[in-house]
Amino acid sequence: ILYIDWPNWSERLQNDNPTEAAMLSFTSDKTAYKVGEEATLTIPTSSDGRALISFENGSKVLKTIWIDTRKGQTQYRFKTEASMAPNVFVNVTLLQRHSQTINDLPIRMYGAINLQVDNPETILKPVISMPDKIRPETRSAITVSEASGKEMTYTIAIVDEGLLDITGFKTPDPHGAFYAREALGVKTWDLFDYVIGAFGGGLERILSIGGDGTNGIKKNVSVNRFKPVVKFLGPFHLNAGEKQTQQFTLPQYIGSVKAMVIAGHEGSYGYADKAVAVKKPLMILATLPRVLAPLERIQLPVTIFAMEKNIKTVSVQVQSNAFSNLNGNNSRSVVFTKTGDQLVTFDLDVKNFVGVGKVKIIAKSGSETAAFDVELNVRNPNLPVTKIIEKELEPGAAWSTAYAALG
Repeated sequence: ILYIDWPNWSERLQNDNPTEAAMLSFTSDKTAYKVGEEATLTIPTSSDGRALISFENGSKVLKTIWIDTRKGQTQYRFKTEASMAPNVFVNVTLLQRHSQTINDLPIRMYGAINLQVDNPETILKPVISMPDKIRPETRSAITVSEASGKEMTYTIAIVDEGLLDITGFKTPDPHGAFYAREALGVKTWDLFDYVIGAFGGGLERILSIGGDGTNGIKKNVSVNRFKPVVKFLGPFHLNAGEKQTQQFTLPQYIGSVKAMVIAGHEGSYGYADKAVAVKKPLMILATLPRVLAPLERIQLPVTIFAMEKNIKTVSVQVQSNAFSNLNGNNSRSVVFTKTGDQLVTFDLDVKNFVGVGKVKIIAKSGSETAAFDVELNVRNPNLPVTKIIEKELEPGAAWSTAYAALG
């Protein structure tokens, strides 16, 4: 494979088939920089010309500078600044002398490129310290610090991972949102198209640049039948070099939660997250219908999970205001020879009432206790039926009629 290149001022970059004769194609040594790094622009130029270099962002012109050009290529070096984050558009207007005969290019050529500029000082790195496994209905703690000891204000959210998966929710990245790529917000006009004897080109026909980094955000709608496991703490202020521990208690819940920390301070942002298992040595799960009818008979299956070897004999008890035959029928006992799960079933009769039924299942094994609470509606499935009989009575008259029960 043979590569051949030449340094002549127009061929190297201008031969990339620009759509307009007035388009100026130039390059930078990199596409992304950190604040304080030196950037180099390579501009194809002719001798005895001038170039206006303008640094612009989504709202204003940051600075401009005029430079003299030389034959072949002109290189311009500059230091990236904090004001250029998250990105800066470098616009170059190249001017040739009027009525020159060295080449047949326009008197004015124009081009722009986008450079990404990252400012490490705007990035916070929260650190989460908490156990990989915690218990529900027990006091737990989460410790938050900043990796470099920076000052910050933060909030904590602890959410059921199953709930997050419904909508594909990801931990918010505030730095990515506040420092997303900006679209070019500066418009440029000039009068070189109207200079007699000069070949120009309309800028508006050349420039079609500057999209920001925002894509359509997919919004999912979900129906939640269960009480969500969501804890929101804060905001809290963390001084430089400090660590803070916050206490919280999760409700009855078995599964996995995600602890998310969102931090910010004076234009700096960051986030951190950690998945934490929520479980106990002894756990239970009961299955009940969403609604019941008076005087119905149902079976209540209860699954008992023994997660550790010290769980041997487990007693299970049902407490409720919805069932009439709990006396002598509300307890079961199971024996585990190894870790695993077993199923016990309760045959229950619904009371003759309408309202909210509350059911609580309690499992005990030694010092370990697990509970499962559920509420359900007891409602009459038959709609009320009304029959109206009308009779007009004269003064002193009496009236009687045979009545048959409806239904």
